[in-house]
Amino acid sequence: MIELVHLRKEYDNVLAVDDLTLTIPQGEIYGLIGPNGAGKTTTIRMACGLLAPTLGRALVAGVDVAQEPEKAQQYIGYLSDFFAVYDELKVWEYLDYFAHAYKMPEAEIPARITEVIAQVNLEVKRDAMIRGLSRGMKQRLGIARAIIHRPKVMLLDEPASGLDPKARLELRNLLRSLRDQGSTILISSHILTELEGFCTSIGIMEKGHMVRSGSIEEVTAAAGQTRLVRLTWAGDSLAMVQETLQRDSRISDVKATAGAGTFGFGGSEDDLASVLAGLVAANVRVTSFGEVKQTVEEIYMKLSTHEVM
Repeated sequence: MIELVHLRKEYDNVLAVDDLTLTIPQGEIYGLIGPNGAGKTTTIRMACGLLAPTLGRALVAGVDVAQEPEKAQQYIGYLSDFFAVYDELKVWEYLDYFAHAYKMPEAEIPARITEVIAQVNLEVKRDAMIRGLSRGMKQRLGIARAIIHRPKVMLLDEPASGLDPKARLELRNLLRSLRDQGSTILISSHILTELEGFCTSIGIMEKGHMVRSGSIEEVTAAAGQTRLVRLTWAGDSLAMVQETLQRDSRISDVKATAGAGTFGFGGSEDDLASVLAGLVAANVRVTSFGEVKQTVEEIYMKLSTHEVM
């Protein structure tokens, strides 16, 4: 749904994005992470057609955003990190303006405005002047503007900026709902906890380069990181647990005390299931067993060199 092909962007003597190729299938929520200055905003602006690449192409829903910009915009909902609002308009008037700008059918616009205002929880501000809104409310309004025309692709640059914790949770739920309805979402952030448990895939950018890209599991595996598994058990089975685990060549770094332990594992899901079966066969009364998922922040800290332009 989103395809970036050998994108390159130069500003004078600065190479902001260098030979970036990325494909994001329909229904993905892809988190683009990295420090300020990594090239995230430049990438998103090229993807939505606001910035012409020095080299390469950006396609959305199969449409080249540089060759057919007007057609491409019908598929794109874009929210920049800092966006302008019209202070002298009411909330509903602002959305009405953009609905007409996107050439939505006139008869559909009033109901759609009501719908998106409810989605971003601005019902009580429907008739309020924009100049009186808080930073967080303006951010919600920007999100409403981005989704007013039901775009297939969402390009969001730091969308949680200015939102309180409750509003951030509501934003996550809204974007999950849009994904479930078929939208594909590219979201950038340097605040890694914003993307935790939310994105289906991630890409780590530094100095204009993509360091790693894929699902969290794929990115972890590509970095050569061992999966961490934790287990607990009932009774006095410490010696049997240690003996059983140490016999398996796929297991490393066993750490166990009375009733609980962890180990590194380099096998597949089926292999991990066989480890559990082996423990049970050895009469270990396992009470919990499962992989300890690494956070986005942990993965980033292991893979990043923390360099900017």
